[in-house]
Amino acid sequence: MDQPRASRPYMPGYGIVGPTQGSGLLPWSWAEERLTASRNYRVASSWPDGRPHAMPVWGIWHDGALWFSSSRQSRKARNLAADPRCVVTY
Repeated sequence: MDQPRASRPYMPGYGIVGPTQGSGLLPWSWAEERLTASRNYRVASSWPDGRPHAMPVWGIWHDGALWFSSSRQSRKARNLAADPRCVVTY
């Protein structure tokens, strides 16, 4: 897996320096260490109509991906089968 590129969002008025200014961006290894150490995650996917759906899951972070089990009939499995874009947090 390619490592994500560290960047800052453009958010004028919020006190966040621009993407080419300042320091303090964390490397992907920082995030991957925490994902690897965790066993509890949250997976956010989207219902077919676009509404968000977030669920806690137990899993492992291995080779740059979250591995977890779920019933094929579960809402999260059906959401991910229809649209694999999701957000994972620990």
